[in-house]
Amino acid sequence: MSKSQNGHLGGCLLCSVDDRTSLIDQLARDMFESRRDGTHDYRWDECSGYRVIYREFAGVVADSIDADRHGRCLLCTSNDRDGLTQVVAQALWDSRWEEGDLPWERADQWQVKYAELTTAAFEALKARTI
Repeated sequence: MSKSQNGHLGGCLLCSVDDRTSLIDQLARDMFESRRDGTHDYRWDECSGYRVIYREFAGVVADSIDADRHGRCLLCTSNDRDGLTQVVAQALWDSRWEEGDLPWERADQWQVKYAELTTAAFEALKARTI
Protein backbone atom coordinates (compact mmCIF):
# COMPACT_ATOMS: atom_id res chain seq x y z
CA MET A 1 0.00 0.00 0.00
CA SER A 2 1.33 3.42 -0.86
CA LYS A 3 1.22 6.27 1.61
CA SER A 4 -1.41 7.97 -0.53
CA GLN A 5 -3.65 4.91 -0.21
CA ASN A 6 -3.02 4.94 3.50
CA GLY A 7 -4.41 8.44 3.99
CA HIS A 8 -0.97 10.08 3.88
CA LEU A 9 -1.72 12.19 0.84
CA GLY A 10 1.00 14.44 -0.47
CA GLY A 11 2.20 16.21 -3.55
CA CYS A 12 5.73 14.80 -3.82
CA LEU A 13 7.15 11.35 -4.28
CA LEU A 14 8.45 11.23 -0.71
CA CYS A 15 4.85 11.53 0.51
CA SER A 16 3.52 8.96 -1.93
CA VAL A 17 5.93 6.01 -1.91
CA ASP A 18 6.57 3.43 0.79
CA ASP A 19 9.75 2.00 -0.74
CA ARG A 20 12.19 4.53 0.72
CA THR A 21 15.29 2.59 -0.37
CA SER A 22 14.30 2.71 -4.05
CA LEU A 23 13.29 6.33 -3.70
CA ILE A 24 16.68 7.25 -2.18
CA ASP A 25 18.50 5.37 -4.95
CA GLN A 26 16.57 7.18 -7.68
CA LEU A 27 16.88 10.54 -5.95
CA ALA A 28 20.64 10.03 -5.63
CA ARG A 29 20.89 9.31 -9.33
CA ASP A 30 18.78 12.37 -10.19
CA MET A 31 20.99 14.58 -8.01
CA PHE A 32 24.14 13.11 -9.59
CA GLU A 33 22.78 13.59 -13.11
CA SER A 34 21.96 17.22 -12.32
CA ARG A 35 25.72 17.80 -11.94
CA ARG A 36 26.45 16.61 -15.48
CA ASP A 37 26.77 20.18 -16.63
CA GLY A 38 30.12 19.84 -18.36
CA THR A 39 32.16 20.14 -15.17
CA HIS A 40 32.70 16.40 -14.92
CA ASP A 41 32.48 13.46 -17.25
CA TYR A 42 31.53 10.73 -14.80
CA ARG A 43 28.80 8.18 -15.37
CA TRP A 44 26.54 6.93 -12.59
CA ASP A 45 27.23 3.27 -13.33
CA GLU A 46 31.00 3.81 -13.35
CA CYS A 47 31.45 5.75 -10.11
CA SER A 48 30.80 3.69 -7.01
CA GLY A 49 32.38 6.38 -4.84
CA TYR A 50 30.01 9.02 -6.16
CA ARG A 51 27.05 6.66 -5.79
CA VAL A 52 27.83 6.34 -2.08
CA ILE A 53 28.14 10.13 -1.65
CA TYR A 54 24.96 10.91 -3.56
CA ARG A 55 22.97 8.22 -1.72
CA GLU A 56 24.06 9.89 1.52
CA PHE A 57 22.98 13.24 0.10
CA ALA A 58 19.62 11.85 -0.97
CA GLY A 59 19.11 10.45 2.53
CA VAL A 60 19.89 13.86 4.05
CA VAL A 61 17.38 15.54 1.72
CA ALA A 62 14.68 13.01 2.55
CA ASP A 63 15.33 13.22 6.29
CA SER A 64 15.32 17.02 6.15
CA ILE A 65 11.83 17.27 4.65
CA ASP A 66 10.13 13.98 5.57
CA ALA A 67 6.62 14.11 7.02
CA ASP A 68 7.34 11.18 9.34
CA ARG A 69 10.09 13.23 11.02
CA HIS A 70 8.40 16.63 10.97
CA GLY A 71 4.70 15.80 11.13
CA ARG A 72 4.26 17.18 7.61
CA CYS A 73 6.27 17.13 4.42
CA LEU A 74 8.24 20.34 4.37
CA LEU A 75 8.59 20.25 0.59
CA CYS A 76 4.82 20.01 0.08
CA THR A 77 3.85 22.50 2.78
CA SER A 78 6.59 25.13 2.74
CA ASN A 79 5.61 28.67 1.82
CA ASP A 80 9.28 29.63 1.53
CA ARG A 81 10.98 27.34 -1.00
CA ASP A 82 14.14 29.47 -1.06
CA GLY A 83 14.44 29.30 2.72
CA LEU A 84 13.82 25.55 2.72
CA THR A 85 16.43 25.14 -0.03
CA GLN A 86 19.00 26.95 2.10
CA VAL A 87 18.19 24.88 5.20
CA VAL A 88 18.51 21.60 3.30
CA ALA A 89 21.63 22.78 1.42
CA GLN A 90 23.27 23.53 4.76
CA ALA A 91 22.25 20.09 6.06
CA LEU A 92 23.96 18.58 2.99
CA TRP A 93 27.07 20.64 3.68
CA ASP A 94 27.09 19.68 7.34
CA SER A 95 26.90 16.01 6.32
CA ARG A 96 30.18 16.37 4.37
CA TRP A 97 32.90 17.47 6.76
CA GLU A 98 35.49 16.34 4.21
CA GLU A 99 35.20 19.76 2.59
CA GLY A 100 37.84 21.09 5.00
CA ASP A 101 35.70 21.98 8.01
CA LEU A 102 34.83 25.28 6.40
CA PRO A 103 31.79 26.73 8.18
CA TRP A 104 28.67 27.06 6.04
CA GLU A 105 28.64 30.83 6.56
CA ARG A 106 32.03 31.11 4.81
CA ALA A 107 31.46 28.48 2.12
CA ASP A 108 30.22 30.96 -0.49
CA GLN A 109 30.93 29.00 -3.69
CA TRP A 110 29.76 25.77 -2.07
CA GLN A 111 26.51 27.33 -0.88
CA VAL A 112 25.55 27.82 -4.52
CA LYS A 113 26.50 24.24 -5.51
CA TYR A 114 24.68 22.67 -2.57
CA ALA A 115 21.61 24.82 -3.19
CA GLU A 116 21.66 23.60 -6.81
CA LEU A 117 21.80 19.98 -5.60
CA THR A 118 18.92 20.64 -3.24
CA THR A 119 16.89 22.25 -6.00
CA ALA A 120 17.55 19.27 -8.28
CA ALA A 121 16.36 16.93 -5.53
CA PHE A 122 13.20 18.96 -4.95
CA GLU A 123 12.46 19.04 -8.68
CA ALA A 124 12.94 15.28 -8.95
CA LEU A 125 10.62 14.66 -5.99
CA LYS A 126 7.93 16.89 -7.46
CA ALA A 127 8.28 15.77 -11.09
CA ARG A 128 8.29 11.99 -10.76
CA THR A 129 5.17 9.91 -10.64
CA ILE A 130 4.50 6.65 -8.88
